[in-house]
Amino acid sequence: MDRNALMELVTLAEVKVNRIGTAGTFCQAPRQAVSGIREVQDQDPQTLREAVIEVAVEHGESRDGLVGLRQETSYYHFQPAHKGALYFNVQGINIQYSDVYAVCLSYPALKIGDRYFKLEEVAL
Repeated sequence: MDRNALMELVTLAEVKVNRIGTAGTFCQAPRQAVSGIREVQDQDPQTLREAVIEVAVEHGESRDGLVGLRQETSYYHFQPAHKGALYFNVQGINIQYSDVYAVCLSYPALKIGDRYFKLEEVAL
């Protein structure tokens, strides 16, 4: 590690998209799960929604199909709850899925050069 590298406090968004290829249209292809981590400006739900869209589009999803992507107010009972996670969903026309489209965790990290270190608060 470069000793002269600047340290910076940033926010990371860890995105897991559960079903690539199912947004907006009926999809007969097997569902694909993908994930990605992004540096984001803040933890605002709209910022995290855009991070979800970026990950999905990078893996072949249509941006137009994600116009209806919305934040869910609670987690689905088929998935474990993650403290601080935001859940996003989009349903196809005439089809409902039993899991949310994506889960997004955000957290502070220390950026040194091009490396990131997840920070965790310590309670005294």
